[in-house]
Amino acid sequence: MTNPPRRLGLVGAGRRRPLLVGTAALSLLASALPSAAFAASAAGGERRSPHSGSAPSLRPPRRGRHPRPPLPPPRGGGRSSSSGEEEEEESEEEERATTKPRSSYARAPPAPAASPLARPVRKVVVVGGTHGNEYTGVWCIKAIERQRELFFGGEGKGEGKAGAPSSAANVFERYPSLDIGTLLANPVAHLENKRFVDVDLNREFSREKLLRVPIDEGDEEEGFPPEGCDVRTEFCSDGRRAADLPHEARRAREIESLLGPKFAPPASSSSEGDAVRAESNTDVVIDLHTTTANMGISLIVPEGDPLVAAAAAYVLHECRRKYGEDGAQCLVHAMPRRRDRVNLSSCGRHGFTIEVGPTPQGVLRHDVVEKTEAALHALLEFLHLRNRELEGAEGDDDDDDDDKPAPSSSSSSAILDRLGEIYPAGAVPCYRSAPATRPGELSGKIGWPNCPTNPNFPQRMVHKSLQDRDFRPLKKGDPLFVELDGTIVPYDGSHGDEVHLIFVNEGGYYYASSGTGIGVAVKSRFDWRTGWFVVESDDEEGATEEVVVEEKDSYE
Repeated sequence: MTNPPRRLGLVGAGRRRPLLVGTAALSLLASALPSAAFAASAAGGERRSPHSGSAPSLRPPRRGRHPRPPLPPPRGGGRSSSSGEEEEEESEEEERATTKPRSSYARAPPAPAASPLARPVRKVVVVGGTHGNEYTGVWCIKAIERQRELFFGGEGKGEGKAGAPSSAANVFERYPSLDIGTLLANPVAHLENKRFVDVDLNREFSREKLLRVPIDEGDEEEGFPPEGCDVRTEFCSDGRRAADLPHEARRAREIESLLGPKFAPPASSSSEGDAVRAESNTDVVIDLHTTTANMGISLIVPEGDPLVAAAAAYVLHECRRKYGEDGAQCLVHAMPRRRDRVNLSSCGRHGFTIEVGPTPQGVLRHDVVEKTEAALHALLEFLHLRNRELEGAEGDDDDDDDDKPAPSSSSSSAILDRLGEIYPAGAVPCYRSAPATRPGELSGKIGWPNCPTNPNFPQRMVHKSLQDRDFRPLKKGDPLFVELDGTIVPYDGSHGDEVHLIFVNEGGYYYASSGTGIGVAVKSRFDWRTGWFVVESDDEEGATEEVVVEEKDSYE
């Protein structure tokens, strides 16, 4: 089976250029047009007090027994009729009116007609350099492109096949059912060894920001993809010249046109002006990041996506088997609706972020690269093994690992059965991030005040007792910050009496554009078959747990 290099198109100041989704070709984008300077008004917005009482409380659910729901049917399944759904909604409204709410979520709906676990994954794009000074992801995508050259004989035609010169696994040989591409997300920032040029690229994928940037829809007859935005002549939907936008705003639009589209163009919007979701060109986007914080291997996924949830459960187990129980964690953002997410990986139908630390910015560490690749390979392995099952493929003679699930037909699933053995109740341990309280963020933080003359310099310092203690509990009254005069500021319980801190003293979170502060989460669990959090209900007959959701269209 051949897997030639994937070619996509990107902006070229009005010129049409085919572009290989590979590191070498993408690095040519470093010659992109100049960007606007970082806005000094970034710090001018109203700031929430670091300890305001209005922050949503995060309190972990009490443990109880968990009735395991059935696995969604592998090839579709019935949905209740519209009238039945209306009756169910009416009964739920009546129940909420007469009983005490058990949580802020609704009950889990019936399984969708087409579960993402029931269809093969084809197009996978591995992204590095979303933040230009995070070198690990860039190294990993360069390594994948080198593996492509070795496997396809350097011609991309499948002629010849060479083994890797080291023990590194070749992704094209090991996972042939996947069409794997790479993307260097912010080549300009990478060349300058900066997190970003103007603003944080990983916060630019909201509907409002994406659809304001004009972009060529391409020439389908000639087979050319979108050219991008010609900043010399084009204007944005808000009347501003495209050239006046931050560099990352234009780059986000280009990426969205490659990996997405995430949203339909404005002409396809509803009468109310809301853009409808579009079918993405990419099945799974894997965004590779590093952190200066002591986060180990962190698997960051959204709530409510069954495919991503099952994959995260598999990767978590594989990484913990190799690096120990504390070596890997799963962090779940309570953002089930794809349209609400502002990060790059939301451009694909499914998004998965791998973040490994600690490592300094602008530095390559062999151990951090190895951990990143271990998580990446486990994720690709899960997707490939599930593909083989859905296709009814024959076993791979080269796979000598008896601990790996054998292929099976689509009527059964060895890999999903294995997850059922690893997680007998269906619940996977994770950390649930706090709800975002500031626009453009994925999760909530305990913020600090910034210097009035420099929005990126904090006026409070993280207390030494918290340093390198990510995922450890913080209780109300514990030391949190230190002020310039040495005064210790305790945690006031604004997010709950006990929380777990994440991204403690993360260097990227010193930037106002990225959202300053320390991340907050609580221990939780999600059901790997649905992706929804598992919470406790206050049942008179005893404490039970149920799978809960916010939306029925989570992964779509």
